[in-house]
Amino acid sequence: MTIIIKGANALLPEGPFRITVASEPRPDAPVVAATAMLLDATGRVRGEADVVKGDRPSHPSGAVRHLGGAAEGGLLVQRLEVDEEAVEPAVQRVLIAVLATGGTFGAVTGLSVEVAGGDGPPVARYEVTDAGGETALVLGECYRRSGSWRFRAVGQGYGAGPAALAAAYGISAESLSAMVPGLATAEVHKEAVPSPRVSTVKSVPNGERATSPATSLVKVPGPAAGAERGSAPVPEGEVSHETQGEGDQVVPFGGPEVYEGHGKSELTVVNPKPGRPAVVEFERCHVPRPHSWFYVWQLDEQGKVDKLRLFSTTRDARGKLLAFAKGEPEVRMRVEGSGNWRLRVRPIETAEVLGKLAEGRGQAVLRYAGPPALIRATCDGPEDTTGYVHTIQPDGTSDRVGLIGTRLPMTGPLAVGPEGWCHAVVNLDHAASWKLEVLPLKDVRELRGKLSGQGWELLEMTRSAAKVDVRVDRGAESDSIVLATMDAYLRPERQLCRKPGTYPVPPGLIAIRTSEKWSLKVRR
Repeated sequence: MTIIIKGANALLPEGPFRITVASEPRPDAPVVAATAMLLDATGRVRGEADVVKGDRPSHPSGAVRHLGGAAEGGLLVQRLEVDEEAVEPAVQRVLIAVLATGGTFGAVTGLSVEVAGGDGPPVARYEVTDAGGETALVLGECYRRSGSWRFRAVGQGYGAGPAALAAAYGISAESLSAMVPGLATAEVHKEAVPSPRVSTVKSVPNGERATSPATSLVKVPGPAAGAERGSAPVPEGEVSHETQGEGDQVVPFGGPEVYEGHGKSELTVVNPKPGRPAVVEFERCHVPRPHSWFYVWQLDEQGKVDKLRLFSTTRDARGKLLAFAKGEPEVRMRVEGSGNWRLRVRPIETAEVLGKLAEGRGQAVLRYAGPPALIRATCDGPEDTTGYVHTIQPDGTSDRVGLIGTRLPMTGPLAVGPEGWCHAVVNLDHAASWKLEVLPLKDVRELRGKLSGQGWELLEMTRSAAKVDVRVDRGAESDSIVLATMDAYLRPERQLCRKPGTYPVPPGLIAIRTSEKWSLKVRR
């Protein structure tokens, strides 16, 4: 048997496939219920019947069955079966998910999923080691590829619970609730589990942090907690690195990391869960002037500026950045701003889930799980406000979805790779609000004869390859216009042009990128 990591896949032998979900029994641990969802080519269920669970244990086609649960070998085990020969042609994937009742998956130990083919031994096993505050989790999926079946480890959690999982795949949250036959009455041996490690952190006058007597004294430069409530500001160039939130608290070990400073500082930001991305929340404190500046730069290994992560001139700027996109254990950042500032690092599970509609203000990070789709973005704020929306994939690569402005709506590609999820990042000043709407790809405008618009957009060339006249408005400030083909995941594939002219355009989805008014005309 092969142990696979998140995102990896394994070829499955002939079925039926036997899927085993297991976890360790612990006192006061949440109840874990396994479920299977049959997804079509769009990555969504066709109806409630496509959800197989403990109290609805068989799909109408007989292709997927929930075989119940039991206590075996000191583990709580649930089994499902997929008869690949009975899976309908319209079904492309069978998703295996688990729900936690009475707690989060951070309190579940030994959670794993194994898959075997026929009467043979298990061929792949995925062990969940990074769960936190989620109450719904996609463990993996069986999917068709080139005439054969494979299993992929997914490990996608939903902090917002079954409602977010249900929204991602087009069902109601109520349809996911389930009892697990065999587990409710199973007699299992429950060992004592030590309580979580906690640190009590208190403010002390000289800028040090004192923990509870069981731990050592932690020294940090800068002020004690509560600086924004009237204590002295952080001296220019110094940064305080705290291991808890504001004030005197008892917090779980490994809680949010907080960095405070004033003016210009360079700091090393630590990933709370190496191997996974995280959210960095930022805010301004005690800004002396109504209009001021605030930058956050990411530095490379040589300490040189790599990329601009944030720029704002809004006095009360606050928002979220995506950090550690490739799971790095730490990153170097340079913060430049007038007045005091604070950065707080939180697990990625705290990011908002992007369902059909999301609204917010300024910089934001959202989690999306589902098929590639169309995303429409608008913003409202000062007249000259502009910003961008990006998608960031599990491997850390970023694709620009489009440019948005107060007078520039955008319709672009929500790219999702084979892992089935991505992050959507909004880069916009805090002075402006935004709205994101996820739409099915069928809502893409079709290019049949002549089409016009303004700004970034995703289109579909519905006829065979043809030459297309590409034009921008005569009064435009720039004549730059990019057309590019998109792959199956809605990521840029091949650039067709960079300026107005006549170009051959193949059939399929086409991204158009310009801030100007444009028109396309198919030559007959």
